[in-house]
Amino acid sequence: MTRKRAGGFIFISYAGDHPPLHVHILKGGKEIGRWDIEGQRPMDDFEVSGALRSALKRLGYLLEE
Repeated sequence: MTRKRAGGFIFISYAGDHPPLHVHILKGGKEIGRWDIEGQRPMDDFEVSGALRSALKRLGYLLEE
């Protein structure tokens, strides 16, 4: 398991987790959803706010612009 923090979010990835390659996103101790790193999109129904977008970019999970 890998845990990274950025912008008030915690990003967790698990070795051997199901495809596609993704991270679980937590804020305030609650999981808000999963980010598909390969497809560059949310796997669950949640809004990608500006703060979340910045955190994803900072950690290299969001590759666009």
